Amino acid sequence: MLGGYIPIVVMLLLATVIASGMVLASALLGPRKATRFKAAPYECGMTPVGSARERFPIRFYLVAMLFILFDIETVFLYPWAVTFRGLGRTSKLFNLAEMAVFVAILFVGYFYLLGKGALDWDQGRTEADGETLPAGILDARPPIRFGNEASGPVQLPAREPAASARS
Repeated sequence: MLGGYIPIVVMLLLATVIASGMVLASALLGPRKATRFKAAPYECGMTPVGSARERFPIRFYLVAMLFILFDIETVFLYPWAVTFRGLGRTSKLFNLAEMAVFVAILFVGYFYLLGKGALDWDQGRTEADGETLPAGILDARPPIRFGNEASGPVQLPAREPAASARS
């Protein structure tokens, strides 16, 4: 009765053992040489600036909600496309017109958002806006350091000529 589940249980156990073994091996065999650069926070290749407790601008939440809205609307396209193939000629024309209206409403909303500037992410804060910015917020950031800068340039071995060039 439950014999059909034995391969699934074996697979889950095997996956758990392999994953646990890899994590344990990494913890036991991996290097533990901590440096100041490895201990520093890392944010997408940029040096962190400011406090972690800053408030996000409302534009961030608007863009996130718009993304979810457009994402959900495009999810509605998939079931329509799946059922479209099995319909008769008259139903296909009706469903095509229905989807054209749906996409037109999407485009109207999209162009409305473009016109309002809701998707202009580059509207950064400037002192011309009348707000005082923290000192140094607009200064150039220092270059990213990886901790191996003192090792000097990398010396690559000389390439051997290709086999076809030798003959």
